[in-house]
Amino acid sequence: MLAIPSALQSKFDGQLRIKSIPSNLHGSYQKWLRYYLDFCRKYRLPPREEKSLPPFLRKLQDKKQSETQREQALAAITLYYDILREMGKLGKVPSLPAAIIDP
Repeated sequence: MLAIPSALQSKFDGQLRIKSIPSNLHGSYQKWLRYYLDFCRKYRLPPREEKSLPPFLRKLQDKKQSETQREQALAAITLYYDILREMGKLGKVPSLPAAIIDP
């Protein structure tokens, strides 16, 4: 599994604080972001496009993740999309490695 690039990790951590996500949940949110990016890479889906989220959530359901876990994953990926929106990069589709490394 890929590590979250440091620039994205820093921005994501900032979003967690801005959105007042309890610190005991930060690790879980980071895990869901890693899983999402890995899922997109594996299935060749653009992580910057919101259309990639429903297949990810379906996969979590197929893997018997609880509704609470799927909601938490949704919240984590929504924070990622917020970062992309702020940067004007949501929906822009560079090559997949660049999409992951350079949010």
